[in-house]
Amino acid sequence: MYLLEVLNPVAQQRGLMNSTKINERPETLDDATIGLIWSGTHGGDVALKRAGEMLQERFKNVQVNFYTGGNYPAPPPIVKQAGEECDVVIGATAD
Repeated sequence: MYLLEVLNPVAQQRGLMNSTKINERPETLDDATIGLIWSGTHGGDVALKRAGEMLQERFKNVQVNFYTGGNYPAPPPIVKQAGEECDVVIGATAD
């Protein structure tokens, strides 16, 4: 007699494994330092840089720091550095 083992081929989503609680949003971005984290995928840097420009146009005295993660997902040390140095962090993985 043979034993048939059935496996579920659906993997747990990476985003669910690494999910964290979202921080509260600041009331304003005036005088804020905003971190932009790029994973290195095609087009993400363009989108992030434009987002940074738009935020500087809309809010006063905004400083933008650009971080290159190098791959997806961004390495934890880069994310940690951005979180420590910035008031708000935006990430992009455009293709």
